[in-house]
Amino acid sequence: MKNIELYRLLKIPNEVEKLLVDYENSRNIYVSGEIINKILKREQWDEGIKELEGLLSDDNDGIKILWELLNIAKDYSYMEYKRRKIPDDIFAATMKFCTRFLYEYYNIFHTWKFTWAWWFPRQISLNEYRIEALEYEFIDKDNREIAIHIPSDADLRKESVASSIKAFNIFRNKYYPEWKDISMTCETWMLMPELKELLGDDSNIVLFQNLFETDYIDYEATWYMDWIFPGVNKIDGELPDGTALQRNLKKYLLEGRKFGIAKGHLK
Repeated sequence: MKNIELYRLLKIPNEVEKLLVDYENSRNIYVSGEIINKILKREQWDEGIKELEGLLSDDNDGIKILWELLNIAKDYSYMEYKRRKIPDDIFAATMKFCTRFLYEYYNIFHTWKFTWAWWFPRQISLNEYRIEALEYEFIDKDNREIAIHIPSDADLRKESVASSIKAFNIFRNKYYPEWKDISMTCETWMLMPELKELLGDDSNIVLFQNLFETDYIDYEATWYMDWIFPGVNKIDGELPDGTALQRNLKKYLLEGRKFGIAKGHLK
């Protein structure tokens, strides 16, 4: 696969594709195998990304590091998918992570920028896959878990979520049978119990959270703001209120009440 073929497969925006091609044509750095190997290992992801960033100058829009990571996805990840006989449609859906965040940044700030290089090693190293509506990350630490992530474009209708979980179980049993009995978890603002009050019991988000048993709640965490109020990090009267969730949560927060992040495991 050529780089341009990968961009087309992932439906990278035309403007970003041109920037990636321009960078490739002027690229004059060498990325060592040592750095690449770090990016492919969970315990060294952060170090590898930091070292890669150190090689790149004037990468304010993140296009250079996006090219470097997509190049690894082409040379390593795609070939590894082929070796393991994992279908191309799962590869494309998983790697479109970067496409989604390019568009999300553009929709908020009206310029193209890639700011998620720190997360991309999960997909590149075949630790995370998108299966239909949801993403699933194999976390191989002392306490193994499979973390469910919720893409911003996920269809959270009950049927869609059930279909994704069923499809993932089939995928896991085929490609990762040793993970069959590992707990599936989710850490997100969508598991906050206050959402029943804010959205009602019939909300797709509330129906999703009902699939989980809550393990802990962190009322000090504030990164829910990035997802519910994109581009805004201050709680005041200027919070956007374009959706029912925004309106209800804005009123809730301005009353001085706390919101946060919860983690649970699939029942």
